[in-house]
Amino acid sequence: MSFILNNCLGIGVIFSLLFFASIVIEKRIISLLVSLITLLFGLFLTFYAANKMNGFEAIDVYVKGLIFIGEALILLVVTSIFIVTQESKKKTG
Repeated sequence: MSFILNNCLGIGVIFSLLFFASIVIEKRIISLLVSLITLLFGLFLTFYAANKMNGFEAIDVYVKGLIFIGEALILLVVTSIFIVTQESKKKTG
């Protein structure tokens, strides 16, 4: 667990890179799954901090969890825009 807590911001960067790679190869399901996994990871960090930790460590992990939740919501918006533009291209083209 300490590996995840120490490297959670790096894990967030990896999730973002996977997301943008899936957009480049035009895989809608993969981009949606990556954004949902990012959301679940943020929720996991938030609930873990609330239940298992105390003090300033809990605040640190809680804030990191909220950052992941915000990142996931941004990725979901980008995914929905990506899907809408692909569907509009299919209808016009």
